Amino acid sequence: MMAKGHEYKGKRISPLQFVMLATLKEKPMYGYELLKSLREQFEGVWSPQTGTLYPALKRLEDHGLVNSQKKQGTEYYILTEEGKTFLSDYIRQVPGDIQFVTRYFEILERVSKELKEGDSTESEITHNKALMERMFEDQMDPKERLNVLKSMREFHVKRITEIQIELEEIEKELQEK
Repeated sequence: MMAKGHEYKGKRISPLQFVMLATLKEKPMYGYELLKSLREQFEGVWSPQTGTLYPALKRLEDHGLVNSQKKQGTEYYILTEEGKTFLSDYIRQVPGDIQFVTRYFEILERVSKELKEGDSTESEITHNKALMERMFEDQMDPKERLNVLKSMREFHVKRITEIQIELEEIEKELQEK
């Protein structure tokens, strides 16, 4: 879901754009207000920039999912009826996927905190976070995205394999007692 984004009438909706739609569902916002809201929601894990936000808003406008209106000299972004329908319909279709992805990342976060990580692992984590941010901001072509996802899968498989070995050792110790 995150890596490839969503589709609306044959047009790609990036994960950032989808989160923007979900945030604008709460209320119309001007650009900087939306930017601040996204930064707060991602609590320092990801910090969108104006250079990413405004082009994404423009694409949403071009797709007919968002309109902008000037109020007292400030441009506010508002979900269109099409935008509301798209968001609602899509969310209704994927509750299981959302729950799965949420749990998946919660598990990875918990395990990553528990592991004793060396310098190389810490470097890999930092590198993976940077790659995820680039993917989230829709700055990768499909081939590059594929390579990044393969690399991240290899990283996580390695960590999960280490966890499995540790689990087996602990279970063996407990059975011997």
